[in-house]
Amino acid sequence: MEREDDVQLIRKILSGDDDAFNTLVQKYGKSIHALVWRKIGDFHYAEEITQDTFLQVYEKLPTLKDPNQFAGWLYVIANRLCIAWIRRQRPAMQPLDDTSVKAIDNLAYERYILEQRELEATEHRHEIVDGLLTKLPESERTVMTLYYLGEMTTKEIGDFLGVSVNTIVSRLHRARKRLQETGEFFQMPSNNQQQNLAAQIENHYKSGEFDKALEISTRALESNPADLEAYGSRWRLIAEMFPEEDGKKRISPEIEYILQTHSGTPEVLSTAYWGYMSLPGRAKNVPSSLFEQILQYPRTEIYLAALFGLVERSEETSQKWHYYQRVIDEFTISDVPVLSWYLLAYEEMLRLAEADRSLANDDYLDELTDGLLKAHLAYCENTQQYFGWAYTTAVEWRLKYNNRLDKALETLDRAEIRLGEAEEQKWLVEHNKGSVEKAHKNISRLRAEVFFRQERWREAYDGLLANAPDYLESLSERFCEDTIDYFYMLGRAAEGIGDCEKARRYYTEAHFAPTPHAEARAGLKRIYHQIERRSTDTFEAFLKAAETEYRIREDTDRETIRQRLITNKHNKKATGFRLETLQGETYTLSAMSGKVVLLDIGSSRTRVHNRQIPEVKIVYERFSKVDDVVILGINDDITTHQVRKYLDEHPVPWPILLDPHGAVRKAYQIIGIPRAILIDKAGNWQYSCRDLDPISGQPLIWMIEALLSD
Repeated sequence: MEREDDVQLIRKILSGDDDAFNTLVQKYGKSIHALVWRKIGDFHYAEEITQDTFLQVYEKLPTLKDPNQFAGWLYVIANRLCIAWIRRQRPAMQPLDDTSVKAIDNLAYERYILEQRELEATEHRHEIVDGLLTKLPESERTVMTLYYLGEMTTKEIGDFLGVSVNTIVSRLHRARKRLQETGEFFQMPSNNQQQNLAAQIENHYKSGEFDKALEISTRALESNPADLEAYGSRWRLIAEMFPEEDGKKRISPEIEYILQTHSGTPEVLSTAYWGYMSLPGRAKNVPSSLFEQILQYPRTEIYLAALFGLVERSEETSQKWHYYQRVIDEFTISDVPVLSWYLLAYEEMLRLAEADRSLANDDYLDELTDGLLKAHLAYCENTQQYFGWAYTTAVEWRLKYNNRLDKALETLDRAEIRLGEAEEQKWLVEHNKGSVEKAHKNISRLRAEVFFRQERWREAYDGLLANAPDYLESLSERFCEDTIDYFYMLGRAAEGIGDCEKARRYYTEAHFAPTPHAEARAGLKRIYHQIERRSTDTFEAFLKAAETEYRIREDTDRETIRQRLITNKHNKKATGFRLETLQGETYTLSAMSGKVVLLDIGSSRTRVHNRQIPEVKIVYERFSKVDDVVILGINDDITTHQVRKYLDEHPVPWPILLDPHGAVRKAYQIIGIPRAILIDKAGNWQYSCRDLDPISGQPLIWMIEALLSD
C-alpha cells in the first residue's frame, strides 16, 4: 500500500481497509509511544497505553468530525489515557486521623501532594481549553489542543505534526489573539462547567443512545449565538439515523435558517457546506448560491473544499479539469491550507488526462508530473514520510503516459541517492514500509520498466527477472493485474533478446490468466511464426499445447498457495456472542458447537463488501446442504434502516445479525471490513480472510474444507 495522508487513510479505514489503519498506526505509533513514555516514565506501560490509544482511535474514528485534525485528536486520546493511568497508580490516601503524617516519608508525601495538585490543575485546564477550542478555526484547533491539553512544547508539536516551529508559533499567536479579541480567553470556567453541546451529542451517539443524542441535539436550534459545532454534530447524527428523504427534510431547512439568520462568515458557510455534504448525494445538495458565497473567501480552507465540491458535482470531464486547474493555479505549496488536497488536484488531473488525452499535450503532462513531484516531496517533508513514495509515484505516471522517460530515469536516480541517506532509511523502517533492500528492489523494478518502454530489451529482461514480485503470496497476488503485466513484459523483453522459449512461457502466463493481458495473444502468435514447427502444426494446436502446460503450472501454484493458507492457523479460543436479526431471532456462538462457522463481517457502508457478496454466495451454495457448516452475516451499521436498505439491495440467503456497537469486530481484533472469520467445530478461531478472491469462492472453500477434515 502506498504511503498516504491522514485524510485519505481515514476514508479508506472507514470503508473497511485494515491495511490503511495499519499504515496509520505505523505512521504515529513511535511518536505516541515516545510522548506517553515521557509523561508516565515507564517504557513498558507506555507500550500498553499506546496500544489502548489506537484501539480507541479505531473505535471512535467514525466520530472524528474533521480528518484534517486527526493528529491533535489522536494526541488528546493518548494524553487522557495517561491521566487515567496516573490516577490508577496513586496510592489510596488514609485518613490523617488514623495515620500520623510523620509516619509517612516526607519527601514521598510532598511529591504525592504536588502530583495531586498538578493533576487537578491539568484537568481544570482541560475543561477551559475544551470550551474555547470550539471558537477557533479548524486550522488553529490542533496546535492549541497539543499545547494546552498535551503540554507539548512548540518544538514537540512541530515534530509531531511535521511542520516548522515558526508555523506552530504563528498558529498559537493567531489563536490566542482571536480568543483575546472575543474577551473569552482568560475567562476561567468553573470545574463543574457543563460539557459542550456537540460533545454531549457525540458521546450519546457513540454509546448507542441515538434517541437521547437526537433529543439533546435539538438544543442546538435554541442556541444563541448559534452553536455551529453542535449544529454540525446534529446534522451528522440525523444523516446516520434517518432514511435519505427524511434526513433531507430535517437538515435542509435548518441549514437554510442558519444561512438566513447569520452573517456569511467563513465559519458559518463552512458549517452549512459540510451540513449539505453529510446528506446522500453530498455536493449535489449544495446550492449554487452557497458555492458563490464561499468563493468570495479565496485562499481559505473552505474555498479549497468548495472547489473540490464543484468537481464532485460536475458531470463533464472538462468541468472537473477546470476546478482542479483552479486549485493549482490559485494556491501555492507554501500557502495552501491543506497540502494533501493540493497534491490530490495534480493526481486527479493526471487521471483525467489518462481517460481523455485531448485534455493535455505531452508538454503539459510533463509540467503536471513535475508539479505533482514537487507537491509530493513537500508533503513528505511536512509529514516526515518516505520520500521514495513521491519519486516512484511520479515515475509511475510517466510510465503510464510514456512521457519524458529520460526524466523518469533521473527521478529514480534521485530516489536511489535519497534512499542512501540515513534519515530516509530510518523513516522507511520505522514506519514498517519494508526493508531498505525491498525499496531498492522496487526502484530497480521501475527502472526495468522504463528500459522496457525504451525497448532496451536486455536491460529490461534482466531487471524484471531480478526484481520479480512474490506472486505466490496469495491468490489475489497470483492473478492480479500487476502480476499479469509483469509476465507480459518479461515475455516481450525475452522476445526482444531472441529467446523464443522464455517468451512463449511468459506470454502464456499472461494470456491464460483469468483476466488475460490484451497483447499476450499477439505475442504468442509472433513466437508461433518464429519457432521451428511442422507445416501441419496450426496456431490453435500451438495455443492448446501452451494452455495445457499453463494449467499444470497454475494448479501447482494454487496448491502452493493453499498449503500456505491452511497451515497458518490462529488456534485461538473464539469469543462468544449473542446477536439478533432484524426479525428478532437470537443467535449465539455456543449454540453452534460442533459445527464449522463462517462469520461474514461487513457493513452497508463498505462497497468492497457488496462486491464480495457473490463470492460468499458461491461458498453458501457449496456448503448449504452440509449440516456441519453454518454461515452468518454480521452487520455493524449504526441504525436498522441502513441494514434494511442494504438487504433490500443485496438480498442474501444466510441470516444477518445486527451488531451496532461492533462487539464482534472488537472481540476478533478486526481493523478493516469486510472480513471472514472461520471457527472450527471445537469453538476455536482458526482463520481470518480479508480479501475474497473473485475465483470461485476461494480461498474460503479451502479453509472450510480444511476445518471439516480436522
